[in-house]
Amino acid sequence: MSFVHSIQFSGFSFRAAKPTDLDLVVALMAEQNTQDYGEPGVSSEILRARWETLNLAQNTWLALAPDASLAGYVELTPDPPNSFDMSLYLANNPQQVELGAYLLNLAEQCATPALPIYTRVSAANTAVMQIFRDAGYISRLSFLTMKRSLETSPEPAQWMPGLTVRAFASGLDEQAVYRVDEEASVDKGYHAPMSFDQWARRMNLYSPDFDPGLWFLACHRDEIAGVALNFYAANSKTAWIDHLSVLRSWRNQGIGKALLLHSFGIFHHRGIQQVCLSVDSKSLTNAPRLYAQVGMETILEYHIFKKG
Repeated sequence: MSFVHSIQFSGFSFRAAKPTDLDLVVALMAEQNTQDYGEPGVSSEILRARWETLNLAQNTWLALAPDASLAGYVELTPDPPNSFDMSLYLANNPQQVELGAYLLNLAEQCATPALPIYTRVSAANTAVMQIFRDAGYISRLSFLTMKRSLETSPEPAQWMPGLTVRAFASGLDEQAVYRVDEEASVDKGYHAPMSFDQWARRMNLYSPDFDPGLWFLACHRDEIAGVALNFYAANSKTAWIDHLSVLRSWRNQGIGKALLLHSFGIFHHRGIQQVCLSVDSKSLTNAPRLYAQVGMETILEYHIFKKG
């Protein structure tokens, strides 16, 4: 597909990414992520694995400055079967907003018109927010990132009588944990139902980095009442509470708090010194209040934008 340049940038060139661009793109992404979120959030290994699933010629675009430095990168990722994800990264440049708008337009022309496009933007990145808003994207969902130090031992978890906690057993618990996580997630106002395969991909269940020792199940006999599905990000030395889910029939009995404190205790025992999570700022279950009760503090906010 060819594009007619509606905006002229003197000396800039635009093309699809190539495998040899990997390190340049990682550096740009890491720089913006660090400014927006406080950590790089990407590595050469992570991006290489993602690029292996993309058609670089159709799903990626670079903006190269006159000195051949990377001024911008946009990536359009199909999210089967019903949407696309858009990622936009920009170097500091006097034409940053115009370059970003042009890259976004290139990527949008390769999306399926009938399907929505989603993107995540840090509240601290006013330039990128302006680009998406000007292009007709709307945000009705915002998330808080919360953090707690684990340099000192956390308080022990307190469990209601009859409940026990254990680690996830690979090969045994996949389907049961999927059902609990999906059922509990219905009360997240933004949740879209997932098949088991979609859920497994989202949770990196079959990734070489998956650690079943960081997934915890609160159980009453053979019934799973709630789960804490966590992971460790080695590049930032941070533990993440990815999904904390308690079934409706078991809520308001301290299970969520106990799962959090149990997770903190395991992280601390492993020598991990900080834990983070993301939570809907307008959570229907008032989750930010629970996280504050266990010592977590809000460190930043980001928005989910949608078009279509």
